[in-house]
Amino acid sequence: MLFTTAVASPVWLWLWLLAAGSASASASASTSGLTWHWLNYPGVEPVSPVGRSVTIQVPPDTDIWRPAISKHNFTAPFLYTSVPAARFRSVQVSVAGPWKTLYDQGGLVLAFPNRRNPNATRFIKAGIEFNDGAPALGVVATDILSDWSLSPVTEKQAGNAEATILVERDGTDAWVYVLEDRGRTRRALRQVTWAFNEDGGQGLAREVRVGIYGAKPTEESGEGHARDDIAVSFSGFVLKTV
Repeated sequence: MLFTTAVASPVWLWLWLLAAGSASASASASTSGLTWHWLNYPGVEPVSPVGRSVTIQVPPDTDIWRPAISKHNFTAPFLYTSVPAARFRSVQVSVAGPWKTLYDQGGLVLAFPNRRNPNATRFIKAGIEFNDGAPALGVVATDILSDWSLSPVTEKQAGNAEATILVERDGTDAWVYVLEDRGRTRRALRQVTWAFNEDGGQGLAREVRVGIYGAKPTEESGEGHARDDIAVSFSGFVLKTV
């Protein structure tokens, strides 16, 4: 442990540790009073995912995806809170589920609402998505239209692919990572350069809705199973602001 050594620590190191602990506590306290909301999940009371596990029973024919201007699809259950975009620092969560049907998915969403036209809302979603018979790490970034990227899942747990996803702000960029080796390493999945652009002339949002989601675009096969849902589970949610 850090403080069991007999060698005296320099004063600057003690001061740095105290400051780091204070900053961490301040970041945690700054998000403790946020209000949470459900979108597309009627009849379920919203809760804060901080410090607890959350499972979403995701119905079929749901997604967050805009392949064309006329096809804005934001129908997936989404548990979110709103923070000023200028204050956002990072968010992470671990997501798992019994992925088995094409496009079964769940993870993080950052949505930048367009008050004048909700169908023009910019968003980033990142997590696990089932494709080609196996779970993968999927990221969708939507400015005008959605694009999509996949990376391999290199860690699995107890039959359900699980991943810890981190979205971190770097200037005007949002970087999407997967945390591996029990969080000791991180692998970059995507750089989204427009995420925190503050140019009001482009109509970019001044707030971000951040939270967790699950989606099931494809119905189950087999008689009587078309309306089966999927249980997507989340843990370790951390939202940091400045």
